[in-house]
Amino acid sequence: MNNRIKEFCNRYDLTEEQFLGKEEIKGNLNLESVTSIPDGFNPTVGGSLNLKSVTSIPDGFNPTVGGYLNLESVTSIPDGFNPTVGGDLNLKSVTSIPDGFNPTVGGDLNLENKRKYIGLKVNIPKIQFTEIYTWQNGRYIKADGIFMEVLSEKRNIYRVRKINKIEESYLITDGHGKWSHGNTIKEAKNDLVYKISNRDKSEYKKLSLNSELSFEQSIECYRIITGACSFGTRNFCENILKEKKEKYSIMEIIDLTKGQWGNKIFEDFFI
Repeated sequence: MNNRIKEFCNRYDLTEEQFLGKEEIKGNLNLESVTSIPDGFNPTVGGSLNLKSVTSIPDGFNPTVGGYLNLESVTSIPDGFNPTVGGDLNLKSVTSIPDGFNPTVGGDLNLENKRKYIGLKVNIPKIQFTEIYTWQNGRYIKADGIFMEVLSEKRNIYRVRKINKIEESYLITDGHGKWSHGNTIKEAKNDLVYKISNRDKSEYKKLSLNSELSFEQSIECYRIITGACSFGTRNFCENILKEKKEKYSIMEIIDLTKGQWGNKIFEDFFI
């Protein structure tokens, strides 16, 4: 390991294995003050990777990032740059794109300064209620707003795991646009039955944006109106919701779930 890499690892508390991507970096990696990346830096990050001040990408830089990848100051992309990103990929300052650029992006791809390239085979998914998206011949799939790696598939059952995670789960479809996740096949099947069944939303019509619900009632309300599966709801509560309160207003629920699957459906129901 050369001196520059040693200095980089020491400064940002990384091991050589984490620097090379042989060992996963748990959680987020915030390198917003870094302006250049040493050659060989190719991390695997469980959360998000923030490189907002980096202006150029070295050859061979192809990280695997479970959350978003922020490269907002980069102006050009080298040949072969095709990262795997579970969330959004921000390349808003890019002014040129090489042939063969086709990253795997679970969220949105921001090419603000290169809108004329939208016609390229670049993944810019806009998830709808009955649609799924797949990448790399089915290796990755996004359903119910959750981006997963497919480990195996048998008929309508997929064994999957979230990007950079060890824990496996299951994804099931009814073959007619309904999908559901679960930690077990039984849980996923039960959730699918819940989604297919008629859910009575009428009791929520009387609520206003200021109406308050308990934590449990808020979850039930969101699931009934949007059809969100228990797996996705639990993931939101455990990993995204920073603290739980006894009560939430409808407006708070809308604000808290911005960017989550079903948010627009929920918002449109009340507004």
